[in-house]
Amino acid sequence: MLTFYCLGAAVMNEFMEHQSWADLGPYLIASDFAAWHLATAQHIVPFLTVSAVLLSGVLVLLCWQRPAAVPRPALLLALACHAVFWASTIFVQWPLESALSEGQFSPDMMTRLLRTDWPRKVLLVVEAPPAVFMAHRVLGAASAEASRELAWR
Repeated sequence: MLTFYCLGAAVMNEFMEHQSWADLGPYLIASDFAAWHLATAQHIVPFLTVSAVLLSGVLVLLCWQRPAAVPRPALLLALACHAVFWASTIFVQWPLESALSEGQFSPDMMTRLLRTDWPRKVLLVVEAPPAVFMAHRVLGAASAEASRELAWR
């Protein structure tokens, strides 16, 4: 569920914040854009960043305490997608966002922010099928176990 939530939050962020910055940024002076960017960007932390951190924690915990029903390749694929997601966030997105917070808006910078954000969304799309598969396997195993327990009663 967290994978789909993060994907939805990332897409919503694209259309609510990034597109408005791209559309209105050229019409604002640097200090006004920086203030606006800081005011709006702070809302993404509880909306997307916290959920992405939680998802990272769940994936790491699954690596450490992997249920037998969870296939290792599916988990490793999901973890790899999420690791690349964070690498892109830390090394590409955050520096661009930091520059915007300092009032360094330019149409070229906004284009780079928008273009480099889509691979992160694609990674979440790629991560989604393994997440569904793992959940299906775990829930199926739990359901089978519950059925066996009921049969013994």
